[in-house]
Amino acid sequence: METNKKRTIKLLHMYHDLMNLYGDWANMAVLECEFITRGHEVVLDKKSVGDTIDFGEYDFIYIGSGTERSQLACMRDLKQYKDSLFEQINAGTPVLATGNSHEIFGKSITDPDGVRHEMLGLLEFETVQLDTRVTGDCIYTASFIPDKLIGFINRAGGSQKGDVERPFSIKPGEGAGFTACPEGIKYKNLLGTYLTGPILVRNPPLLKYFAGIILSGETGDTENTHTALLYMEKAYEAALDAM
Repeated sequence: METNKKRTIKLLHMYHDLMNLYGDWANMAVLECEFITRGHEVVLDKKSVGDTIDFGEYDFIYIGSGTERSQLACMRDLKQYKDSLFEQINAGTPVLATGNSHEIFGKSITDPDGVRHEMLGLLEFETVQLDTRVTGDCIYTASFIPDKLIGFINRAGGSQKGDVERPFSIKPGEGAGFTACPEGIKYKNLLGTYLTGPILVRNPPLLKYFAGIILSGETGDTENTHTALLYMEKAYEAALDAM
């Protein structure tokens, strides 16, 4: 199969208005830029509560981070589409869920008041939230790429339990409000993490990872790396050295 054939890439940003606390929208902007730079056409759709969605149309699906209230509102809306969403995930469509949005794919969330909320139930894990915050910069070591990742966490305190692949190990930064532990979820090409904000901008290796999956193995332009990516890589290296 030709990996350099030009095509139309369809990207879906779910709940762009409700799940966008830390500039999460930039993940889609930089992914769109990456494909355009490689010569592909890009369609970026934004969907929210009440919109009609056909997940089968898309090459990539993204959900960002939000407040706990927004998270529950999005989960209630997404439940009507869960069979269609699960079908696409099981077929290998890449999905990225940052911040607390990845908790939606588990069985349940128990909030700080002890109320248990049923989630989509794709994966066998449960989240228990506490009335505290877990915050700080960190370095991630990933099981699926050799490069380290950097980012910021700000989530409700608590824990996750259950049988699910945890793709990350964490090294908290100085003064971070949490300790090292396995983190995130991975199932086929679904990746979830408590990292928030524009993680594809801050981590060119992760950007290239998803671009490669979407383009069925194309790893890209080593001889013609575009200017934006060069600056991103310099920023990434500087931040990694400083942490």
